[in-house]
Amino acid sequence: MSLPSTLVVDDDATIANALRSALGNHKVSVTIAPDAATAKQLLSKEQFCGIVLDLMLEGSNGRDVLDYLAAEHMNIPTVVVSQRLPPSVRESLDEEQVKLCFAKPIEPRLLATIVLSLCGVET
Repeated sequence: MSLPSTLVVDDDATIANALRSALGNHKVSVTIAPDAATAKQLLSKEQFCGIVLDLMLEGSNGRDVLDYLAAEHMNIPTVVVSQRLPPSVRESLDEEQVKLCFAKPIEPRLLATIVLSLCGVET
């Protein structure tokens, strides 16, 4: 049986590496996509129990990932973690897709706890 996996879509690997470290011995793998195109490619091939998504990606837009999920009828719980999250952006996100929003920086242990919950892993 394979490990549950979360997809981190961020052009800065810092958050993914911090999440990996904070997950410690918990049996959840972390896959990194630096842009929307890579994320969509991974989503078409692999199953993820959750997504950590930055909306501000270099050369692409995190909303493209949300649009792809909706178009493909993929119901993967998503947490948005982005540098700038004005109220207008938060209000425009579909609450069925996006479960939580956080401004960067986020405490890695908090994010790890959220990912474990998304993936159904007991702590």
